[in-house]
Amino acid sequence: MTTRTAAALWRVLFANVWILCAALSAQKTAWRIPPLGAVEYSRECSADASRPARSRGDAARAPLDGKLPGRYLPRLPPAPWLCQPELRGDQRAVEGPIGDVRDALRALAFDLAQDRAARLQVGRLIPFGDVTARGRWSPRDEQGRQTFTGDVTARPPLRIGREDRAVAERLALLCVHGAKGSLELERAVDESRGLVVSFAARCDLVVEEGDKAFRRVVIEDRWQLVAVRENQDFDFRKRVMQAIRDGAGWVREQVQQDESYLRDKRGERNYGSGRLALALLTMLHGYVPADDDVLVRGFQRLLRARIDDAYSLATALLAIDAWHRRAPLDDRGRKVADKWLRELLKCVDPRVEPDELLRFNYTAGPRFDTSLQQYGLLGLRAAQRLELSLPDTAFAAAARHLLDVQTHSEGSATLLWCDHGQVQAALGGDDPPDAHKGRARLRGFAYQHPEEPPFGSMTSAGVSALLLARQGMLAQRHTDRALLQRIDGAIDDGFAWLGANFSVRVNPGFAERADNHWAYWLYCLERCCELRGVARLQGRDWYHEGGVQLLAAQNPNGSFRGRHDSTLLLDSTCFAVLFLAKASASGPITGGGSDK
Repeated sequence: MTTRTAAALWRVLFANVWILCAALSAQKTAWRIPPLGAVEYSRECSADASRPARSRGDAARAPLDGKLPGRYLPRLPPAPWLCQPELRGDQRAVEGPIGDVRDALRALAFDLAQDRAARLQVGRLIPFGDVTARGRWSPRDEQGRQTFTGDVTARPPLRIGREDRAVAERLALLCVHGAKGSLELERAVDESRGLVVSFAARCDLVVEEGDKAFRRVVIEDRWQLVAVRENQDFDFRKRVMQAIRDGAGWVREQVQQDESYLRDKRGERNYGSGRLALALLTMLHGYVPADDDVLVRGFQRLLRARIDDAYSLATALLAIDAWHRRAPLDDRGRKVADKWLRELLKCVDPRVEPDELLRFNYTAGPRFDTSLQQYGLLGLRAAQRLELSLPDTAFAAAARHLLDVQTHSEGSATLLWCDHGQVQAALGGDDPPDAHKGRARLRGFAYQHPEEPPFGSMTSAGVSALLLARQGMLAQRHTDRALLQRIDGAIDDGFAWLGANFSVRVNPGFAERADNHWAYWLYCLERCCELRGVARLQGRDWYHEGGVQLLAAQNPNGSFRGRHDSTLLLDSTCFAVLFLAKASASGPITGGGSDK
């Protein structure tokens, strides 16, 4: 055989192998969801537990007649939706942060790539720790049904990379000593439509809670297909508008009834007036008419309040600024707002010179945090829009502090984001919208210090605060180009971190915060994106994905549930309405129907 003939045969063989591989690849089942669309399901879930037992064997045989400890599952289940951007690139499996056992079950049931032997590893799933599930799927029958049987193990979280050993030790204190058990799943796959149309899961665990303390925990979750939805379709927009009205209506009732948590009580971090101001702000963005008697009386009461903490002062300034867009601010209102501003400027850390570093605290004292820095700057910007007199150095000094406390780089990434104009220009075409593109470092924000682990709500709060500081500096005609460039770089770095860690199902980042302040995380996400005009971040429609989560969290009475027991229902409802109403968007506040 000649060399030329052999080469020809190899080319033919290679071509045939390529065709065979392509044919086999084409047969692989993948999800088929409209771009940036979603699949909606109905769900039934339950969780039961035994009473504590002294041995693993006794716990495994124990009846489910005990009470499930609240820390095992967030009180709010993740929404029964699958958004197309939650899938990995091959559209065959879910990827992204998991902060709930029920979401781990969803990830396993929705994994179409592992069709025989299957394995799922979830790190730092509080309070279980590092969780591994493994087992096998049966072959699909003619109706696309198959079953999974396997086991689940959990152990205290391990240290990751070069992180401080104290981080893993801190998380371990929040976790059980270990867990073992069985996992059973049934699912029905419609290959022609590229969908999992239903699944039922049962996880039966024995959890080691301490020395000679074991408990049986059984978690069940059943999902059934409702519909496949296009991105921000008419149904979504209709639901959002009604959710805003119902949520604001519930808030109005709380103000009308003068609930106790809206009243000031002397003591540390009370926030009564702050919650009243937040409620009034929510009503203004929630289609409550400007002449509504509850709204008017609420502002009259707010103007009489004695307010002394930074959170309440800043929120009061936000509310009065929003009210000013509805009606002229009279002399009394302006005098009160100016007093609030002066008090806010006293609520700072005195250890540094405020003309150089402006660090906000609840009241005057030696501490600071990123959340209060955001609120402080929200108050300053509201005062600036009201044309009150501010120190020339305030915005720059507040920005310098934020630059000092942004966390250290976790690497770099390409940052992609689309503004609303780019998305609008691409409507009706086949090509994706143009996008802003650049290289940025992955740098988030922690609660206080840059050595702490960053997480979503604080990163979005820090980015929002930088954007507010930048706006304030430009309005004061600051010409410190070097500082503005540093701010721009820090904003890009923050958005790069948010894009790399994006999830609206949990508060992403540090696992300890996964189910804490979830509604606040979405509220801060809305703010930082709208302040910059970000419609899509790393290809994710943050508003649509967050919106479907919130719609599933609304109670029949209009209120919105939080994920954690520590979240007051009023707070989570206000944050949800302000997110859905895009309260940080530029332009006048609407007083009636809108196309949102």
